[in-house]
Parts: sequence; structure tokens; C-alpha cells
Amino acid sequence: MKKLFPLLILSFLSAQSFAGSCPDGSELIKSVSADGTYYVFSCGGQSSSSSNANSNTKALAGIDIENDPNIDFFQPPLKPSPTDKLYWFGRKWQMADFNNDGYSDVLYIGTMNPNNVDVIGETAGGLCGGGVCKGNKPLPSLFLGDANKQLTYSPELLIDKREDSGISLGYRALVADYNNDDILDFYIADTGLGTHNGFRNSYFLSQLNGTWVESSKTHLSHSNFVVFDHGGATGDIDNDGDMDVVITETNWKTGTALWCLINDGTGYLNKRKCGGIFSFALELADMDGDGDLDVLLGAHEYEQSIDFTGIVWNDGRGNFNKHNNTLLPQHKKKWGTVPEVSAADLDNDGDLDIVYSRAGILYVGTAIQIIENLGNKSFKDQGIFRLVEAPNDYVPVHEGNEWNDFIEDIRFRDIDKDGDIDLYLSSGSLKTNGIVLLNQGDFAFKFEAKTIAKFTAQELMDEILEELEAESIQ
Repeated sequence: MKKLFPLLILSFLSAQSFAGSCPDGSELIKSVSADGTYYVFSCGGQSSSSSNANSNTKALAGIDIENDPNIDFFQPPLKPSPTDKLYWFGRKWQMADFNNDGYSDVLYIGTMNPNNVDVIGETAGGLCGGGVCKGNKPLPSLFLGDANKQLTYSPELLIDKREDSGISLGYRALVADYNNDDILDFYIADTGLGTHNGFRNSYFLSQLNGTWVESSKTHLSHSNFVVFDHGGATGDIDNDGDMDVVITETNWKTGTALWCLINDGTGYLNKRKCGGIFSFALELADMDGDGDLDVLLGAHEYEQSIDFTGIVWNDGRGNFNKHNNTLLPQHKKKWGTVPEVSAADLDNDGDLDIVYSRAGILYVGTAIQIIENLGNKSFKDQGIFRLVEAPNDYVPVHEGNEWNDFIEDIRFRDIDKDGDIDLYLSSGSLKTNGIVLLNQGDFAFKFEAKTIAKFTAQELMDEILEELEAESIQ
């Protein structure tokens, strides 16, 4: 194995709490509620539950759910049947225990197979002659897991009764318990295939009978709202105890950058503008340790109108004023496309550092950028770490080129069971899907380029552990 310096660590941390005090200047008195499920803070006999918006609790983010260390993590197959036929490209997955049976399940989304393919231009906006792609739109695909990590396709559990059902270009599956019934739901940000005008999203809520029903008509304030939402994230942005949704909008006419879908506590999402800056990649994370979730954005840095890569800070009420921002280092000369961003405590110092997935023009090649959080809203670029590079003389003519190999999702797990968190990368390519970066501490990682072309999920993990054991004996 070869070493890659520097890279990542993750610690699932609690954000530093607010400094609370009473009107007379005395400190709040903290106690446990009668049923033991939450904290109560009191001032001279006046108490307030920690579940309200002004509490000292850490705001939950989608990255906390997808990186839950209690979920049994393994490498799912890239194209399990029938997803190899349902989706044309762009398969993405989220792993979670959806049916609460103690085993990890996998939810797949992807891109429809249109019947009017007519490729023109450079981007996916020209795959159907510059117009809307038509044809059957597939549903998300839920695979239930068992004790042996075997996955069973369970289409009967997902119900979509819309006249125009299914997904066009499902780009983000945002998993959270939106309706507060202790069962995970999922909101799908749909970029839309064939134009850059977008497509309406999908919203599946859990039901008492064990199914998930597409609930846009009953639980979205605007059920057919259409934007070119190239990015999406979920988290409790207003600190009221329920999960909200944030989506990007790239609109050269209106200038709108972010839409926030605010949960009323029952899973009903109310749409409102909430600030932000033009971008593509999006994640929610508490980057300054003040207890609320900020917006991490990644750009297409080659294009001036959407070239902001950085942080827009939360005002504490779920608003992201575009002028309250911190610009982060760019790499527009060769790696100016940012498909994905995530955050983790990479150096175990108690704050969240930043990981960007990067690619070149028209998604040529793939790399990872690491940015260290120095505290006090200061950041240090740890550089670009190349995973796949095209020849210097290669000139792409379309996004779907032979060197299109970008990292679509960044996940964090203690894969080698040594007490620190490693980095797991997934993509739609056998060359890069399943790359593991083993944390050696002090921003040093060992690079494992095993993919499912050679290894099953468990074989991958076993092989890594065997190699580490052999090294320790030598």
C-alpha cells in the first residue's frame, strides 16, 4: 500500500454549547426531565425544555445520520439487479436501518432511461436534444438487509401514486426522520434530465403499515416546486428539534441561491427563501461550534456566476445572509468542479474540517481537497490529493467522457477498528468506488484502492484487516 499525505480523521462530536444565563446574570440550573428524555434548564424555578429553539443542544445534521457509527457499515454492490436496468447512470446510495430491525438497509437512486436520447452539447442538459427527457421514471430502490449483509429488493414498500411518478435525475437522497415517528424517511432532490431547468422533487414518508408513501401533495407547501437543485442537504437549521431541508437553486434570472423547507414538527415542509450564494455542492454542518448548522457550498469555479466555494453562516434562526460568508481556497486551474462536500473532525481538535470532492472541466479526473478548521472562522488549505488524472493532452468534449470519474459521496467509518475514523469514497466507477483511506493520525492516511470489481463488501474489510495484521507482525 502507498501512503497519501495528508488526509482525514472523523470524530462524531458534540458541538460546543451556548453560554446560557438567567435575566439576573446567574447561571442556568440544568436538571433531567421527569421521564429522563431531555434536559430542563431553570432560573429561580422557571424552567424551559432543552428541546426548544434556544436550547443548548447540538443541531442534528444529515451527515450525523449517514455517518452513524452504530450502523453496521459495508460496501454495497454498485448495480444490484434491477438497478442495472432501472437507472441509466448516476446511481447513489444511502445506508441506514430503515425498518428498525437492527440490520443495515440500502436505498438507491439514479437517472431515468429516456426514450428520446439525442445527445448534443457538452453537458447532461443536452442528452435529449436540448429538451426534457421523456419516458418511464423509476422509483427509488430500497434493499432490506439481514444478519449476513444480504440485500433483498423490496419495491412493494415504496408507493408513489402521482400521475407523473418516479424520479428523473435523482441527485441527493436526504435521509432523516421528518415526521418524528422514529422511522427514517427520505427527500429526493431531483436535478432533472435533459435541461437545466430542474424537475420537481420527491418526498417519501413512513407509514404505520411499514411502507413509505410519496407525500409531496400532502406534506409540501409547494408540491410541484421546480428548481435546478444541483445540491441538497438536511438538518435542523432552526434548532427546533425537527429536520429541515435546504436545496440550491442555480437561476441566472432571479438570483435565488437557497431554498429552505422548514419542518413544522409533523413532516410538513414550508418553503421559504433563506439567502445563500449560487453553488452546486451543498452540506450542512456546524463550522464555528456555536450550536447551529452553517451552509458549506461548492462551486463550478470555472463559471463566474456560480463560483463561490465557501461557508455561509447561520444567523441562528435558519437564515444564511449572502454577505455573512467566508470564502475558501479554490483550485479552478485544474480542479474547479466541486460535485460534493462533507465535514468531519479530521485532526481531533474538536471542530469540523472540510472535505471537497473535486474534478476538472467536464468532470475529467477526480481529487480530494482537505481544508483544516483553525477555529475563529479561519481555515487552512491542506491541498489537493489526486486519485485519477487524465493525460495532459486530453481534451474532453462531453461530461460523459472516458475520464469522468468523480467522487460522489464521502463517508466516515472506523474501518480498521483502531479507534479512529477512516475515509470511505464512493462513485459510479469501478476505478474509484470503494476507495478507503486509513487514518494514521496527524493528517496521514494509507491508501487502499480495492474496488468491488475484485472484492465483495466483507472481503474488502477482511483484506484490509489482514494486511494491517501482517504489517504489525513484521
